[in-house]
Amino acid sequence: MKKKEKENKYGLLKGVLILVVIAFILSWVIPTGGYTSTGFSEVGMTRLGLYDIAYTVYYALSFAVDKLVILFVIGAFYGILTRTQGYERIVSGIARKLNKKFAVVLFSVIIAGLTSLLTQTFAVLIFVPFIISILNRMKLDKMTILATTFGSVLVGIMGATYGTDGVSMFNYYLGYTMEIPNEMPALLVRGGILLIGLVLFNFFTLTHMSKVSEKSESVDLFEVDVPEERQKKTKSVIPIIIIGILLFALVILGFMSWQGNFGIEVFNDFHTFVTEKIKIGSGDNSFFIFQDLLGTGISALGSWNNITISAILIIFGLILALCYRFKLNELFDAVRSGVKKLLIPSLCIIGAYMLMIVVYQSTYVATIVNRILTLTDSFNIATMTLSSLILNIFHTDLGFTGWVMGSYLPVEYVDYINPVYTMFTSLYGFVQFFIPTSMVLGIGLVSLKVKYSDWLKYIWRFLLGMFICLLVIFILMSII
Repeated sequence: MKKKEKENKYGLLKGVLILVVIAFILSWVIPTGGYTSTGFSEVGMTRLGLYDIAYTVYYALSFAVDKLVILFVIGAFYGILTRTQGYERIVSGIARKLNKKFAVVLFSVIIAGLTSLLTQTFAVLIFVPFIISILNRMKLDKMTILATTFGSVLVGIMGATYGTDGVSMFNYYLGYTMEIPNEMPALLVRGGILLIGLVLFNFFTLTHMSKVSEKSESVDLFEVDVPEERQKKTKSVIPIIIIGILLFALVILGFMSWQGNFGIEVFNDFHTFVTEKIKIGSGDNSFFIFQDLLGTGISALGSWNNITISAILIIFGLILALCYRFKLNELFDAVRSGVKKLLIPSLCIIGAYMLMIVVYQSTYVATIVNRILTLTDSFNIATMTLSSLILNIFHTDLGFTGWVMGSYLPVEYVDYINPVYTMFTSLYGFVQFFIPTSMVLGIGLVSLKVKYSDWLKYIWRFLLGMFICLLVIFILMSII
């Protein structure tokens, strides 16, 4: 492997490791603290040593396991897809019919919209390799492809409305509900942040497209590799189209919190009926048809998790393998090839959680935040924004920020809870655009072989413009 390729492959991971090391060092310098509903209390130093390194890796893996599973299953699924000529026919056919600029904006809106609405970000990543393949066939450069796909996911996280990872736990710790009409104004504001983010983000993406050379390097995450003797056998597109439509519908139904966000209980009632009412026999010898066949882990639509959709993907992958008459050794080879492509990106997930575990063991970030918040006697846009940025940079997971601050914020800033909530959720997405431990960004950069420094050069104008817009929104929310 060439030296430049190694730098592209491991450059971001070096940045993650440096950030984790810095977090360890800070535990020796800054006292540990904690928040309760009555305020902040400092409890002294909690220095992390050599033993804690192993502890950090272990717990990082335990937190990351569901995301690692779905990432590898996505790899296996596309490993199977890309061994069929039908998949190539679909992506090439779509690419020929779409205008480049229209395709970039369309895919960006779809990806950001789904991310903003669905409860799990990684469920959206299921469709990202498919879109990457289409953009690759359109001969777009790899920075445009990265921005349109993984970058749009980050826009959706920043403009979180009803969904995205960590928001539900952040809501729980703050006692913040999605009840309407009380929550509607703040919900509309966050929808406005999503809209502003999409407009600004796509403006810079299209501007970049107009300047880049047509000979610029393109990239595909999963390249089609069909042996010549199997091309005719795998030419049909019907199985892929049917599976694709079903998968898209299941992701929408399974990851939209119907009851929690909209008060719709039909899916919970249906799940109860199917799993508990439909049975054969009676008494101890009864056989619950769907519950026993599907397993006890399947939950109602609207409350699915990464493991649930991973199981669905495995089933769909096996169905495709049967439809295209894969031999067992061909299936194993396809799965191995697909998973292999996501092994290095998976390290970005583990690294991100390592940082979170470090600051979980030694909660000195709360001490830093307390020093900032106490610079003023009451709610202040500047100190709250800075505190939110620091917390979101170190915590990786918005739910963990809720655990640290949730009992304090609603009590201390009860009159400003809507702007406080909006600041924390939107700035969580904002920092994901540039922090090395951003899981989505890390997977995108490593998978598409884009240097972290090149991404920062590309994205800094958007970040500057978006930060100004966010500050204006925060100020307006606090005074209206």
